[in-house]
Amino acid sequence: MEETGADFTMTFRQLSEASMQQLHNMSNLQVMWALQNLASHKMYPEWVSMYLHRLKRQGGDSDEDRQHRMKRINPRYVLRNWMAESAIRKAEGNDFSEVELLQRILAQPYLTQDAAEEAGYAAQPPWWAQGLNVSCSS
Repeated sequence: MEETGADFTMTFRQLSEASMQQLHNMSNLQVMWALQNLASHKMYPEWVSMYLHRLKRQGGDSDEDRQHRMKRINPRYVLRNWMAESAIRKAEGNDFSEVELLQRILAQPYLTQDAAEEAGYAAQPPWWAQGLNVSCSS
């Protein structure tokens, strides 16, 4: 994951959303951008084989049970720098709608929410966010 520059949060969330069959066949991963990035690594086939083998060793655990359990601990939405920057820019113009949206979405980060999906909060960061630098100083 480190070598591909993977987004760890979304990779684990998308692992929770993908069935074992999808992971094995690499089918429908194109809509799961974080897993698609991971699958681009030359070691992905070996890694996914070991992962699936490990899941099968956990006998008695259905694919649905695994997905449900993983979704409870891997959020779909986390506050990203680009999301905060977008909300700040609007707020500076006296438009607090995105601040309010983020507050609502992040109150339940494990649930897939239409408003968050429409805003792209689970999508790859927008192109303009590439150059964002974060400083811990104030």
